[in-house]
Amino acid sequence: MPSTVQTVLLYPGTFFEQRRDDLGGVRGAGLALGAAVALTAVVGLALRLFAAQFTATTEIDNPVRPPDQFCEDDGVAGITPSGCDEPATQTVEVGSLIWDQAAEILPAVLVGLVVVWFGLAVSLYVGAKIAGGSAGFGPTLEVTGWGLLPSVVGAAVGGAALVGFAARADFAATSPQVLLEQVRTLQTGLSGLTFLAIQVGTAAWQAYVWASGLRVVHGISRYAAVAVAVVAATLPVTVA
Repeated sequence: MPSTVQTVLLYPGTFFEQRRDDLGGVRGAGLALGAAVALTAVVGLALRLFAAQFTATTEIDNPVRPPDQFCEDDGVAGITPSGCDEPATQTVEVGSLIWDQAAEILPAVLVGLVVVWFGLAVSLYVGAKIAGGSAGFGPTLEVTGWGLLPSVVGAAVGGAALVGFAARADFAATSPQVLLEQVRTLQTGLSGLTFLAIQVGTAAWQAYVWASGLRVVHGISRYAAVAVAVVAATLPVTVA
């Protein structure tokens, strides 16, 4: 499998030539799911390490204590619920709050990536057909699935860059406004250019894989395949 991944990432034309008649939608769906799981895991790890950079603490409402209206004036109907003796607030690390929020969206990221794969497959298929392509939708689904592999690599590189830049920043402030401004600085200057370069490079790599697959599988010209692949690859970048 490692040699297969290396071939499709570096020599996609050769890869698809060898498998022209063995591509299908079922394998494409498996690839998409595997890539989505891997990418979600990479994003989760990066966010976990990123959250660990926030060393400040903050006060939040104590979740085990009932609201004040239930604890004041002998509670409700003279009954005071348990937990009213607990402090109204508790001190927590900002990093743990950030990670809790991030962890909640990871399942949506997983499902969303599979949906994006299918949408990209439709766009590649329609574009190839307009250019005179001859292959069916099933082979296009697998071509699209293999083209998601650069996203996993790009996410790993981007995550490492995020953690690296965050480690050099000072996230010890306790004010949410100050912390937000500090995080926004990562989107500017050298760090911002780095993230943009990673995003553009990943999109170009995906277009390279998809163009090779469309040219071989659909039998369209190299220029048409590149045009269709570039449009599909730049859509996520434009939306982001």
